[in-house]
Amino acid sequence: MYFLNLKAFHPVAGIKTDNHNKYPFLESTDGLFEPDEFEFNFNRPFPFERIELNEGQPFYVSEPNLLKVFKNTGFGENQILVNNIKPIKETYTKELAILFYDGYSAGWSQFYNEIGQTFLSLELEQKKQALKDFITYCHTHLYFEGFAIPEVLYALGYLQASLVKGFQEYSNIKSLKEKKQVPPVVKVYPVVKVPEPEVKPEPVAEVDIERKSEPEPISSETEVKNLSVNIPLQYPAAEIFDLWCALLDTQLCQLMQVSQAFKSENEIKAMLGRLFNAEGQEEIWPVSDSPYYHQMAPGYQNLLCLLMHATYKLNATYLRVPQIKYCELLKTNFSPFDTYESVGDIQRNMTKKKDSAIEFVQKSSGAYAKKAYEVIRKVPTYLLKP
Repeated sequence: MYFLNLKAFHPVAGIKTDNHNKYPFLESTDGLFEPDEFEFNFNRPFPFERIELNEGQPFYVSEPNLLKVFKNTGFGENQILVNNIKPIKETYTKELAILFYDGYSAGWSQFYNEIGQTFLSLELEQKKQALKDFITYCHTHLYFEGFAIPEVLYALGYLQASLVKGFQEYSNIKSLKEKKQVPPVVKVYPVVKVPEPEVKPEPVAEVDIERKSEPEPISSETEVKNLSVNIPLQYPAAEIFDLWCALLDTQLCQLMQVSQAFKSENEIKAMLGRLFNAEGQEEIWPVSDSPYYHQMAPGYQNLLCLLMHATYKLNATYLRVPQIKYCELLKTNFSPFDTYESVGDIQRNMTKKKDSAIEFVQKSSGAYAKKAYEVIRKVPTYLLKP
């Protein structure tokens, strides 16, 4: 079920018009508004019309009766009647559009909350089916009967935005195929080897010397275990932790219009333990070599670029690891970077994307975002004010 908290909407019955006696009733000069009886066409390139009525605020509509109202040309060619008698005025049409747009804006920002938090963790084919089910549900209940009730227009705008956003998501992934998970990045530079203490060899019998003159082959499994999969980190781990806790800032996620992917500080520690080896600072987070692929909303791309770029810049004052290695971590650990064909593309776009994310971090008044901003300000090349 969807839209359980949406006023003037019942998850089974659909739009509720119980309060219709207090508000005008609209109809076309051709007769009463009828519901759209056709099934949603998933094969059309973009089955929505752009409407722009209120000072440049565009929105997209597929509900045919609302299109008749919003596209009405005015007096002389007026095709919409109010209360079966008088033609609708342009000012009243704009009032209705504002009510609709308020719901549209809310529906757009709450898309991932409505489709469900489990959506991002689904397999690709499951996501496609979940989106088709969601789109069909929105289309079925998106019907303007003619009652100009404020909460009804708000609910219709909310449903319409959910439908448009759902179709956008479906269009972006419908031609994709499931691919194997990219193996973790290895051979991260520099590799620091600590010399082992010299141990005197125990005397062995002559018969064994000839047999052991050649080294024993090392299995591929042993080689994999000995390879590092995370970047050495010498910058204070506590500050890097504060930086990445920006992912826990609820208000920041709302500003970026994404559902919150991480819920606790322990989740952040576990993630950082897979990305960075903070040798000697294990009390901040435990180092882990177990790979994990984070399924997140595409809208996280800019923020992840910022967090990784800032980590790269701060760590570079202690240890020079190529920036491309940090970009490889983004590609192999976070789903928002699936759209990039190469790690080099991530590196080329990293600076531009992190600048956009800084603005969102500055706007958030959340405690986690404020702490993260204090760490970001320590990057000399960012030139950020207190």
